[in-house]
Amino acid sequence: MSKTAEIADLALSLKEKGHKVINMASGELSFKPASEVRREACRVINKGETLYTQVAGKIELKKLISKKLKKDLNVDYKTNEIIVSNGGKQVIFNALQCTINRGDEVIIVSPYWVSYPEIVKLCGGKPKVLYAKREAGFSIDTKKLEKLITSKTKWLILNSPNNPTGIVYSFENLKKLVCLLTKYPNIWILSDDIYEKLNFSSERYTNIVSLEKKLKGRSLLVNGFSKGYCMTGWRLGYGAGPKMLIDEMTKIQSQSTSAANTIAQNAAIKALQLDEAYFDTIKTSLVKRRAIVTSALSDLQSFGFNFSQGAFYLFPSIKHFLGKKVKGKGKEVILDDTSFCLQLLSLKHVALVPGSSFGNKDSIRISYALSEKDLRLGCKRIKEFCERLV
Repeated sequence: MSKTAEIADLALSLKEKGHKVINMASGELSFKPASEVRREACRVINKGETLYTQVAGKIELKKLISKKLKKDLNVDYKTNEIIVSNGGKQVIFNALQCTINRGDEVIIVSPYWVSYPEIVKLCGGKPKVLYAKREAGFSIDTKKLEKLITSKTKWLILNSPNNPTGIVYSFENLKKLVCLLTKYPNIWILSDDIYEKLNFSSERYTNIVSLEKKLKGRSLLVNGFSKGYCMTGWRLGYGAGPKMLIDEMTKIQSQSTSAANTIAQNAAIKALQLDEAYFDTIKTSLVKRRAIVTSALSDLQSFGFNFSQGAFYLFPSIKHFLGKKVKGKGKEVILDDTSFCLQLLSLKHVALVPGSSFGNKDSIRISYALSEKDLRLGCKRIKEFCERLV
């Protein structure tokens, strides 16, 4: 059983016993989708407009995705260069499944989203991890990256704003990446932009393709409606890339799930017409929630919150607490981030995710996507737990 599954099972067991569990492990916002989006979904259902769409998605939706990419990133994509899938995860799986041959290598930057290395392995590839350093703000060290590149390197996966750290790669860091990647024209680039609308940094959001249009011919932009649009359970993502790649991804999708949910696709058409003020409201609320957590836990030794410039996560170190145990609660020592999370959940009923799940041990991921009330209660419990460690 995976570490995250073990924690999820314990949290469920505690809930079933009647305990109030504060789930700060969640990867979804507490907000409802916009009213226009919900109304459109109801309209489509009531009108019975629920037949299958084209495998790669409704043309009307893909036209709006094309328009959005032009507006936000100043990059041109035709509708035949776009695929709509059952979540961003399927976009990534489709892409790697149709490009990876057994033994091909995929470079992933740690801390990383938990599914990247597993999808690579499912597709017969070999994940190679570039370990970004906490003291360097988890930026990408291009010199270390270049040392990982071999003749078998097929993809480089980037994720900004990042899950789990919340960092946003700077223009300077992206420019260094561009300079490096121009030397290796056979490497494909996957830019996971799923948290794009939740960018709090002072710099305007950009990605490596918008910075260097010449990389467009070997890049895949992955995005969707789960995070910024608060539509996690609607399972709708999209990818934009070269027609050659999108065609192959469409073939795989046609034999696995076929088209994405028709109701969700129609609702997404309305989502793409939302005013930017919608996202500003969400970001303002998230910045306030981030401040609640950082303020409540700021005096805990070794907790550092410097890196959350986007998404809705904090990724502090817990090295200071390793080797300790809870005063008056037996002899069970906190050996690593997993035992920290399990003991916190058992004793204080707060669920977090261990950093080792993201390729960075001795850390924890805290989600501040919860309500302000639950955040305050969760932080109070975390602080009480840490203060009892001796």
